[in-house]
Amino acid sequence: MKTKALLFLILTLPLFSNSQVLWDDFEQTRVGYYDFVHGGMTTRFPNPDLSSTVNNSNLCAQYVRNPGELWDVLVIIANGSINDVSDYVSGSKTMSVDVFSPLPGIPIQITLEDSSIAGATNYPDGRHSIYLGVTTLSNEWETIELSFDSRPDVNMSDDGLTSVILLFNGNTNTNDTYYFDNLYGPEFSNQCDGQMLNPAVDLADWDCNWNLGVCPSGTPCASFDYVSGWLNQGYNPDNSTINNSKYSGEYTRNPDANGEDVLVSYFSEGALDLSVNKYFNFKVYGPPRPIYVSFQDDNNNEIYAYNSALSSNNQWQQFSVDLSSVASQSITRFVIFIDQGVVNWDLYFLDDFNLSSTPLLINEINESNLINVFPQPAKNNLSIQVKLNNNEVNTLDLYNSHGKILLSTVLNKNSENINLDVSEFKSGIYFIKVHSKNNLYTKKVQIIR
Repeated sequence: MKTKALLFLILTLPLFSNSQVLWDDFEQTRVGYYDFVHGGMTTRFPNPDLSSTVNNSNLCAQYVRNPGELWDVLVIIANGSINDVSDYVSGSKTMSVDVFSPLPGIPIQITLEDSSIAGATNYPDGRHSIYLGVTTLSNEWETIELSFDSRPDVNMSDDGLTSVILLFNGNTNTNDTYYFDNLYGPEFSNQCDGQMLNPAVDLADWDCNWNLGVCPSGTPCASFDYVSGWLNQGYNPDNSTINNSKYSGEYTRNPDANGEDVLVSYFSEGALDLSVNKYFNFKVYGPPRPIYVSFQDDNNNEIYAYNSALSSNNQWQQFSVDLSSVASQSITRFVIFIDQGVVNWDLYFLDDFNLSSTPLLINEINESNLINVFPQPAKNNLSIQVKLNNNEVNTLDLYNSHGKILLSTVLNKNSENINLDVSEFKSGIYFIKVHSKNNLYTKKVQIIR
């Protein structure tokens, strides 16, 4: 038995020693945020060679270098602090990326850095290590493994880096077009780790859920979906109110001459299952404008029409659409029109598309005096006093900082004192939310270990 176990360990050791994390496949996995690019990048671009044995996924990224920049870079911020990278320096672990390039012999470079230190004019400060690879094919997919080359800033720690810097043909002035996919980078403390997600319910939050077919960056992928304007992952413009997630979808309108601008999206799991969760929810941030959502079937026939509006300027607003009247019908996609029939290029942010069994409320009261939480900070238990002056049955939920419900309980009529066991939760900021008939009361909570 020991011999078999030893043999298994020997055979599988290379797999463990070369472990990597998939940072981006431009479909369902995206754990890096493109903080800055010199050139023109289009995510979710159609694969230029679907017959490839190296990469035959539907989507990839297209990147056009900026000929005005010698060192044309893509700065990719990890979705959490990067772990110890000493194994990448030693070569026991490697990074890789699938590349479709115009010529063989083109250098591909990754630099690991702390972007809070590294700046445009202070090289080599903050640059931990450089890794190099070279293309060998022309207009074909190949996997480029990047080997350690040098350490520009020898004072940098192996822990706590923030970013992968990707360069195509550095130290040149070219406008070549590249396609890349399946970027594998170093391990990090991913904020999404441990979340139990349901792709049929948790549709899109631009943090951990990518279960909508939506085309960012004006991508011409009409066979999957369509968007008139530009939709990309962006930092949440205001995480102090009803949306405390790190990222959201950043959308810029691109109307035609008649003011029409549409965002078409399908559900990755197929038609919506509305047997239990009959409410379709989403959040929008932007100028006060009308919003129209058309829910459609496979033949683009409208099943349900929803009309509403943003009522406040540049504040997150929650929308809940009751689809119970059409729960038996097949809804496979939806189309969003914002400010329909008007020509402008306004900027909006979209977030938290999901289904729920009850409507999510619009009127949120933050740090309400009607909710008292102690101790603060908490360690193992939370005591909560709720003082609502009504006889309704309410619900109380505990959310993490990414907007995911961790605990939920029903408050009986006139109930005031609730105790929650939080001993299994990590240190961090959490939110208590009490739903009444017309309001949502929120209280911030800190848990320490």
